[in-house]
Amino acid sequence: MKEVDGWTIPHSFRSLLEEHKTARSACAVFDISYLAKFHMRGNGTTGWLEQTLRRPLADVRDGSCVLAELVDATGNSLASVTLLRESAGSFFLIAPASREFAIHDRLQALKPSGTIEIYNETNDRCGMAVIGPQSEDMLQRVLHGETELPEMMRFTRFYLQGQQLMLGRLGLHCEREEEKAYEFFCPAVSGIKWYEEFIAAGAQPCGLATRECLRLERNCARSDHSPGQ
Repeated sequence: MKEVDGWTIPHSFRSLLEEHKTARSACAVFDISYLAKFHMRGNGTTGWLEQTLRRPLADVRDGSCVLAELVDATGNSLASVTLLRESAGSFFLIAPASREFAIHDRLQALKPSGTIEIYNETNDRCGMAVIGPQSEDMLQRVLHGETELPEMMRFTRFYLQGQQLMLGRLGLHCEREEEKAYEFFCPAVSGIKWYEEFIAAGAQPCGLATRECLRLERNCARSDHSPGQ
């Protein structure tokens, strides 16, 4: 285990070589619950986020995600974020764990009064990355085919076993086509259950060291919301 930004994260389960080969040839599952997660909703959310993130969003389709930059009061970069659009009035934001409270404070400071709500869901949602050439088959088995697997930079919300779940290909892992990478988010109370279901279906648990190695191999070691970014 390794402590990063206040979270104790699995650093490795086996040797780095074994875990790396698993992600390249089979299916690896990584705990990414440490990522900062925010839900913003209300009338005028699209226009407010366009001003806040300084990028157009009106043409972004529902179920799509885009990369953006949040700046502080001095105009300097506060964090690189991934923004998921559910609808014109509902967005989900994923960001580095180390910037959770700074992002929350900045969004609250910029929020117009009375029209938009911001929810910090970092502790309310667990996340898992499912990576490798067998990831699609793994997801179909675990999710019983209850949802279509999203294309790159797309996501879907759906219900299974009475829970609202989210599955995306959000570009967080610099994937190769033959090693598709998906992000799965669930309520925190059922995080262990879903993690164990992926393992029972044949996914191998892997640690932070392997994710760093995969990104380094792609020459993009700092392009996603990794701890310490």
